[in-house]
Amino acid sequence: MSALLNFYGNHKKIIIAAGMVVLLFAVGEMIVGTFFSVNQVLLTARVASFIALFGLCQMIVIASGGGGLDLSVGFNATLTAILIARICDGQNENLLLAVLVAVGVGALIGAVNGIFSAYMLLPPLIVTMAMSNVIQGIINVYTAGRNITGRPAPILVQIAARSTGRVANILFVLAILAILIMLIIYKTRWGTKLLGVGANENVAYLSGVNVKNVRFFAFVACGALAGFVGLLLVGYMGQAFKDMGSIYVMPSIAAVVVGGVSLSGGEGNYIGVIIGALMLQTLTNVFVALGWGDAGKWTGFGIILILMLIAYAGKRSRA
Repeated sequence: MSALLNFYGNHKKIIIAAGMVVLLFAVGEMIVGTFFSVNQVLLTARVASFIALFGLCQMIVIASGGGGLDLSVGFNATLTAILIARICDGQNENLLLAVLVAVGVGALIGAVNGIFSAYMLLPPLIVTMAMSNVIQGIINVYTAGRNITGRPAPILVQIAARSTGRVANILFVLAILAILIMLIIYKTRWGTKLLGVGANENVAYLSGVNVKNVRFFAFVACGALAGFVGLLLVGYMGQAFKDMGSIYVMPSIAAVVVGGVSLSGGEGNYIGVIIGALMLQTLTNVFVALGWGDAGKWTGFGIILILMLIAYAGKRSRA
């Protein structure tokens, strides 16, 4: 019994989030009657995977502390998706170039965010909001007076939009990425520094850690990953279009919060973020089943964020 209590205490947030997923599936089962079918569960996980991927971008900058958030990840992904579609144009020959461009452009955007946020100490919320507007302007100029042309490489389509058996290939990508990220965060020096800076930047500084560098590279990693997600997103959608990534910004933040990652930094449990993404997508499915559509979805996301933030603030005030 004590072992179970210790396990619950150490993983309380994830267990509660997972319990909410099961509860929402049960509600959906009562409404529709097919929510617990294997096909429905796999479909929900497939759609939730992109929320989880964008949630990874957010988790890295949030884990570094300093009020880190990146509101530009969706616009970053949209820009790279448009470029990738043009570069590949339905062929595999230029896929390597497309990957380099996606990661490189994303990292460059992240570096600009990092310079202003980490080195110039400007609020990340304002910096990344401004960057979102800049990227949106670049997209508008690039596409002014013409249609967005190009198609993703067939390999990208196979990875992001196809399945192996009944399991979507994007879920294999997410599983591999989750393992790599958890190993990097918990088993490498950079991961230790990232969590240390987020947990207590003064202690980290006194221990010889360059706090600004760690936070700068957190934004670079976030941007590079956002570019990579843009690569997968265009493969999933089959084409690039304006605002294709911006709809994931709020859900990506909500997934981190719902997954139990502290907004003050110092935590990096990506498994919780994935469960948070699954919960949000299941909630969306329930709203669709009820006939509430997008209005219900965004209202639900907002309510969840507010409740989780209230709970977090209450926890801090009692600490």
